[in-house]
Amino acid sequence: MKKHTLLALMVFAYLGAQVPPVFGVSKETLQMMQQLDALQQAVQNLQKTVDTQTAVLKTLVEQANDNVNSMKAVVTDLRGSMQQNLASSSARFDTMTSQMQALSESLDEAKARLSKLSEQMAQMQNILTTLPAQSNPAPGTPPGAPGAPTTPAAPPVPDADSLYSQGLSNYNGGQWDLSIQAFQEYLKYYKDTDRASNAQFYIGECYYSQGDYNRAIAAYDLCSEKYPTGNKAPAAQLKKGFSLLAMDQKTAGIRELRSLIQRFPESHESDLARQRLKKLGIAVPAPHKKSA
Repeated sequence: MKKHTLLALMVFAYLGAQVPPVFGVSKETLQMMQQLDALQQAVQNLQKTVDTQTAVLKTLVEQANDNVNSMKAVVTDLRGSMQQNLASSSARFDTMTSQMQALSESLDEAKARLSKLSEQMAQMQNILTTLPAQSNPAPGTPPGAPGAPTTPAAPPVPDADSLYSQGLSNYNGGQWDLSIQAFQEYLKYYKDTDRASNAQFYIGECYYSQGDYNRAIAAYDLCSEKYPTGNKAPAAQLKKGFSLLAMDQKTAGIRELRSLIQRFPESHESDLARQRLKKLGIAVPAPHKKSA
């Protein structure tokens, strides 16, 4: 608008300089005055056009602002939904990881158990073929005499492989109580074996899968305390941290995961602990790399 006004003033100045100093109005002067009128009318029309376009532009800007606000609300809702889905997916991932690990061990146990059963069947067959036939004892035969009935013996100790395999099978099948019972019985007779750490850890896993985080933490603590050098020590501390977070004990959970990273910096469980801390927005140290 300012450009058009300046143009009009320049035209007036130019015409004023060109008008001869006479009292009469010449034909050329009249024509110039008519052109000035036309120019002024054009400027007014241009002003109306600018005003109309400005109003349209203002309306478009207001509509754009409304659309932006709507999009912000949608993004906020999506962010909340994604965070909920992420938390749920993380819990399912933890459970799936444990189940896959248990399934792998279950397959190894099944192979060993089949091999041992084959050997036992062969031994039983040899015993049956060499066992002499026994006749029924005569009435009144005193105990201990040949042919007399023997006193029932104490029940034999359950086989270690059978108990452990039963515990894993029940765990993989989601039969948590039966799995706990089998692993507890295994620990009753074989608490000093290499797989005792695993049995204690899976007891905690059964409680964790049921959402009984207090009992799960107690079982994980026993695994760490009784078997500090066992192969399940890192996993027990990791799942203890997850249990604390699931109980909204964020400070204690973070402290447990950081302790795990310091104790077992190169373990797979340490990587999982770093991932969970990052999801919580907690700074974690970079993974330790072995020197060449």
